[in-house]
Amino acid sequence: MVRLSTIILSLFIFLVSFQVQAKNPPPGTGTSDIPANILIMLDNSGSMSAKLYNSVQVYYPLDVATDSSGNVYVMEYYNNRIKVFDSSGAYLRSFGGYGSGCTRWQYARQFAIYDDKIYIADTYGHRIKVLNLTGGCIDQTTLAYNYPHAIAVNGQYIYVGNNTSRIWIHQRGRINAMNNYNAGSNLSYSWGMSLSGSRLLIGDYSKNRLVEFIATGRSFSGGGQAMLRYSNAGSTSYSSSNGYFRRPTDTGYDSNGNTYALDLYGHRIQKLNSSLVYQAKTGSYSTSSGFRYPYGMHVDSSDNIYVTDFYNYAVRKYDTNLTETATYGGGGGTRLDAAKKVIKKIVSNTDLTSGANFGLMEWGTRHNIRVKISDTGAKQVYTSVDGVYASGGTDLNRALGIVRNYFTSNQVANWNLTCSLNYLIVISDGYWSSHNSVISVANQLRQAHNIKTFAVGFALGGANSNYSTLATAGGTKKPLYASNETELLQKLTDAIKQAISGRLTFTTPAVMSDVTKGNFVYQSTFEYARDMQWKGSLKKYKLNSNGSFGAVQWDAGDKLNSKSASSRNIWTPEINTNINNFTTSNRDALKSRMFPSQSPTDAEVENLINFIRGTDVYDQDGDGNKTESIHKLADIYHSDLIVVGKPEAAVIDDGTINSQKKDSYYRLQNNYNNFKNGSTCGGPCRDRKEIVYAGANNGILHAFDASNGNELWGYIPPNVLGNLEKVPSSKANSTNAIYGIDGSPVVKDIYFDDTPNDGSTNPRWRTILLSGLGAGGKGLFAIDITNPNSPTHLFAINNDETNKAVQHWGIDRMKNEFGYASGTIDPQYDYRKLGETWSTPRIIRIKVSGKDKWVAVFGGGYNGAVNPNIGSAVFILDLEDEGRLLKVIDIEDKAAYDYAWKSTLICTGSGQYFFGDRNNCRRFDVTSIFGNSVQFNPADGESMRLEVTPHIKNTLTFSGTGNVKTITEVNFDKDVPRNMIDIKFVREKNDIVNSLPADLSVITADGTNKANYDGAMIYATDLEGKVTKIDLTENYIIDTDQNSSTYNSIIRQTSSAKEIQQTTLFTAESTSANGRYMYTRPEVTINNDSNLWLYFGTGNTQKLQEQSNQVQNRLYGIKDVNFPNFVKVNPTGNVSMCRTSPTCPTGTDLGWYVNLQKAQKLTAEPTVDKDRVYFPIYEPSPANNKCGIGSAILTAYDTKCGNSVLNVNIGKGVLSKVVIQGDNLYIGLAGEANKNIAGFTSKDNLITGKSKAKASSGAVQLESWKENY
Repeated sequence: MVRLSTIILSLFIFLVSFQVQAKNPPPGTGTSDIPANILIMLDNSGSMSAKLYNSVQVYYPLDVATDSSGNVYVMEYYNNRIKVFDSSGAYLRSFGGYGSGCTRWQYARQFAIYDDKIYIADTYGHRIKVLNLTGGCIDQTTLAYNYPHAIAVNGQYIYVGNNTSRIWIHQRGRINAMNNYNAGSNLSYSWGMSLSGSRLLIGDYSKNRLVEFIATGRSFSGGGQAMLRYSNAGSTSYSSSNGYFRRPTDTGYDSNGNTYALDLYGHRIQKLNSSLVYQAKTGSYSTSSGFRYPYGMHVDSSDNIYVTDFYNYAVRKYDTNLTETATYGGGGGTRLDAAKKVIKKIVSNTDLTSGANFGLMEWGTRHNIRVKISDTGAKQVYTSVDGVYASGGTDLNRALGIVRNYFTSNQVANWNLTCSLNYLIVISDGYWSSHNSVISVANQLRQAHNIKTFAVGFALGGANSNYSTLATAGGTKKPLYASNETELLQKLTDAIKQAISGRLTFTTPAVMSDVTKGNFVYQSTFEYARDMQWKGSLKKYKLNSNGSFGAVQWDAGDKLNSKSASSRNIWTPEINTNINNFTTSNRDALKSRMFPSQSPTDAEVENLINFIRGTDVYDQDGDGNKTESIHKLADIYHSDLIVVGKPEAAVIDDGTINSQKKDSYYRLQNNYNNFKNGSTCGGPCRDRKEIVYAGANNGILHAFDASNGNELWGYIPPNVLGNLEKVPSSKANSTNAIYGIDGSPVVKDIYFDDTPNDGSTNPRWRTILLSGLGAGGKGLFAIDITNPNSPTHLFAINNDETNKAVQHWGIDRMKNEFGYASGTIDPQYDYRKLGETWSTPRIIRIKVSGKDKWVAVFGGGYNGAVNPNIGSAVFILDLEDEGRLLKVIDIEDKAAYDYAWKSTLICTGSGQYFFGDRNNCRRFDVTSIFGNSVQFNPADGESMRLEVTPHIKNTLTFSGTGNVKTITEVNFDKDVPRNMIDIKFVREKNDIVNSLPADLSVITADGTNKANYDGAMIYATDLEGKVTKIDLTENYIIDTDQNSSTYNSIIRQTSSAKEIQQTTLFTAESTSANGRYMYTRPEVTINNDSNLWLYFGTGNTQKLQEQSNQVQNRLYGIKDVNFPNFVKVNPTGNVSMCRTSPTCPTGTDLGWYVNLQKAQKLTAEPTVDKDRVYFPIYEPSPANNKCGIGSAILTAYDTKCGNSVLNVNIGKGVLSKVVIQGDNLYIGLAGEANKNIAGFTSKDNLITGKSKAKASSGAVQLESWKENY
C-alpha cells in the first residue's frame, strides 16, 4: 500500500439558528455577508463633562511607598500585587500575586521600602518577605507569624506589629534573627507604623489612638520608658473631634518631625506636631474628591505625602499643608472621556468591525454626523471621536430627525435590503427635551425604515423611564445602563453583538498538510448555536490507499464527553506546577487572574472553574440541571492542529553547497542522536507517544493521545485566563462563546539552556511548543512538551494595549508588567506594537555574536485596519531567553495624507499661543499660529491627527457646521514643557491602517540549496498590499549603547547602518476603495528558470460582500531575481512591470497578474502544485441578490505565465487553502458544495479531486515553510 501523509483538516459543520453571540458565526452558514449599519450617537451636552469615577488604574489600594528615584509603589489588596508608577503618574510595571512563594503574598496589609528593597508584612501568609524593586526574591522569614500587619525599616532593623501588644524586631542582614517587645496595655493592635530616627509611631487600631515609642536597637527605651506619648492624651474613645481617631490605620513623619496619621472611619488625614498635638486635617467621606476609607500612607524624602483611597481606587498626593497636588487612578476623567475611550475600543475590536459598518454622530446642542457609515467608518471613528467636546443642552428629537433624513436620502449603502440590519446606539447621561416627539420618531424609524434604536444610559445613578420607553419604541426592548467605563464597554459590546448576530466573520477553515505521521487524516469540525459554547469535534480517519476517507478511528469530542469533569487534568502555570491545579480548591489564587476587571463572589469564581472543566453550572440547555456535563471540547476554529511523536529529525551532513547552514548539520554538531536515543522524554525518547495538540476557544490547549483520542491534559496559558470572565452571560440559561487559543501552535526540537536562572549554562535538546492566540488576544505562549506526560511552562507574553502595559510570565511563572504610557519601555519587553497574533510564529536559527541562537519570527498581527498603534511590524523573539524581544522591525504604514501643518511650541509662561491660565500651557490656541487653515472634510473620508514630539496626550477641538471642520484648540493632558516641542497636524485621506495579520514566508537553508546563508530571508505581506523582503542572514550583535534607539536589540555590525535591512519588493497599490488588502501569506517556490517566485493575491476578507465598482482585486506571480541575495529594490515593483494573460512575462518583466472580476476576493493562501498555482476565490452574490451567499470558486494558473488552467464553481461559501497530497487535492468548504462537480467529489464539508499538474523539469518546489513535524 502506498504510504500517505497525515493531513490535518479544520472544517465547519453548523446548526441553523443563532442570536446574540460572543463571537460572530463562521462564513458560509446560510446568512448574508451584508454588514450591519451602526450609527453611534454620542451625547455631547454639557453634563457629559462631569467627572466620572474610574476604577481602572489602581484596584483596592491598601498601602503605598516610594523608592529612591521617586517612583510610587501601590499595593492592591485583593489582587495581591504591587503596581509601580513614575513620579508623574505614568504606569511602569506590576508584580506579585496570590501564593506562598517568596515573590507572592496573601492579603498583605502593609509594606515598606528602605534602601530600594521592599519589605512586605504578608498578613495571611504569616511571613515577612524582602523583594527587589522589580519583584524578585531577596529573602523571607522561615518562621510563621501570627498575622503580621504593620512594618517599618531602618538601616539595621525591621519592626513588625500585629493584632497583639507585641512588636517584633528583626536584623536586616539576618531576617530570621529576631527579638520581640511586649508593650502590654500601651498597645493593643498595630495596624500601621513608621520610623523617624529612633521614633516609632504606631496607629493602634483597637484603642483609636497613636502611640509613639523610642526604638533603640533590638530593645525599646526612652527616659526610662519605651513608650513616649499618646495622641489625644491617651484617650481610647473614637471621635470626629480634631486630634481624635476612629480606627487609625497608618502613620508618617515629615523632615521637620511633624506626624501624620489616617483616620479610617473619619475618612481623613490629620497632621500633628512632634508632641502629637493636632495641627490640621483634610478629607471627608466622598466618592470623588475626599476619601472612602484611607488605609495606607507614606511620606517621602521630599515631604510629599501619599494616601491610599481604598474604595475610590486612588492614591492621593499632598504637601505638608495637606493640599492635594496629584491623584493616581480614581476619578480623573469625565463621562465624555470615558465614552470616547470605550468607542475607540469598540471600533478597534475586530470581532465587531468584521460584522458591521460604523458611523458616529455627536448630538446635544451641536448635531453633526462626524463620520458617515461606511466600510472604513470604524477607522475614521477611531480618530474623529477625539474631537467631540461637551457643552450645551440635549435635543435628541432633532438628532433623530437628522438621522432619519440621512438614511432615507440613501447616504447609507445597503440599508434598505431585506437582510439589512440598521441600528442607532444612543448614549446619554440624562434627560432630553420633547420626549414624546423622540418616541414618535423612534417608532417611525423602526416601523417604516427598519432602523432600531438602543438606549444607553451612562452614569445616571439608576433607571430612567425615558430610556425604557425609547428602547421599546426602538425595538430593542430594554435599555442598557452603565455607571462606569468598564460597564459601558460591556453594555455597548452586548448591544453591537445583538446588531451583528448573523454577520459573518472570516478566516478560512484550516487544511494543513505539514504532518507526515502515517496514513491517517485528522479533521476538526464544530457546531455553533446561540447562547452557548460551540461544540468542537476532532476526528481521526483512516485514509484509503487512493486517498479517499476510510473509517473513523476516534472522535476526541466524544472521548472527552465520556470523561468526568473532576477526572480531567487542567493546569495553568501561575499558581503552582501541579498538572491539575485549575480547580475550586485554588479559587482564591485564581480569582483575580480569571476576573481581572471584576470583583466576583467566591461562588462566581467556582462556577466558572467548574464550567470550564465541563459542568453545566449555567444551565445552558435550560433543563434545570446544573450538575450535568456539557460538551467539553470547544470549537477549534482558526487553530491548526499539530501531531508530535518521537524525535526523528535528520542528523546529517548531506554534502550540498549549503549543508553546514542546515538544521540537520546543526543537529549533527550538537549530539541530537543522543537526545533521540536518550531517556529525557519521560522515558525513552524513541518510544515517545504521538500526541495531537489543538487549541480550542474555551481557552484550553488540549493534548490528545493520537492512538486513542483520550485527553492527557489541558493547558490554560496565563495570558488567556483573563478572557474567561467573558464566558458567563447576564442572560439566564446561556453563556458567551469566546476566542481563547485561536492561533496555530508550532513545535520544534531546539538546543538551549532551559534553566536560565540556575547560575550555570546547561544547554540540552528540548521539544517546545509555541503559539499565538489568534483572535483570542495580543499574545503568545510557549511550553516544554519533551515529556508529554509532564509539560512545563516556559513563558507567555501579552500586550495590554488598552492599559498600555506589556505582561510577561517567565520560566519562574511570575507575572511582571511593564507600562509604556510614558512612551518608553524596556526594549526586551517592547511588544507595544503587537496586535492580535494571527501570524503563526516560525522557529529558526540566526547568528548573534557568531553563535547560533534559536528565535521565533512573526508578523505584528491584526489591528482591524483601525488602530495605527499596533500590528505594523515584524517581531524577533528570543526562545533561549524566556521570550524576551531581540528586535522589532517596523513595517512602513503608508497612511496617505495630502497636507501637514508643522510648528514648534514653547511654554514661556507669558501665555503666548495658550488659552486661560497663562502659566498653565495646556490649552493651545491653534488659530494663533495657523489661523483657520487646519481643516479637514470627514464627508470625503478625511481625518486629522496631531503628532507631538516628545509625546503628550491630547484632544482636538474643532468648529464648523458644514462638512469642513477647522481645528481651533488642542487640550494637552499635562503642561507643555518649558523647552521646545514639535507639533504636526496631519490631514489623512480615507486609507488603510496597516498591520501584518498574515503568516511570514521564511526561507532558510533547509528550504532550498540556493539559500547558502545563516538565518533566513523573510517575505511579509501586509494590509496595505506591500510585499516586504527582510534580510535576517547576517551575523548580528547586541547593541549595548544605552543612548541608542536600538539599545539591547540585535543590530548589524556596521556603524553606518545598524538596522536590519528591508526593502519593499512589490506594492499592489492598495487603497480602501479598491479593496486590495493582503490577509494571506505568499506561496514561494523556485521555478525551473532558477528564480524564486512569490504567489499572492488581495481581497478584504473581513467584508466579503463588498462589491462597489471600485473594488478590483488581483492575483499575482512575481519573481525575486536577486534571491538568495539581498538588494534594495528601487523602484518598488508594481503591476506596470508585469504582464497579464495571454502575454507571458519575459526575462525583463517582474511577473504576471490577473484582474479578478465581480468583486472577487482571495480567501486563503495559494498552493503551488508543480506547474500550476491554486487560488481559492470568493465571489459575492450579485447586486440583484445581495442578501445571498456568494460562490466558492477554485482557480488555478500556470506558475510562470499566469494562464488560466482551472476555474470551477465548487459551491456556496468560503474555500480553504488547497492541500496537495500525492496526486490528490483536498479543500475545505465553509458552506454547501454543488452536486456533481466535474473532477471533484464531496464528503461533508470536504472536497477532493485529482491533481492534473505536470512536473516541471528542474523545479524545486517549496510548498511549505512551516516549522512543523
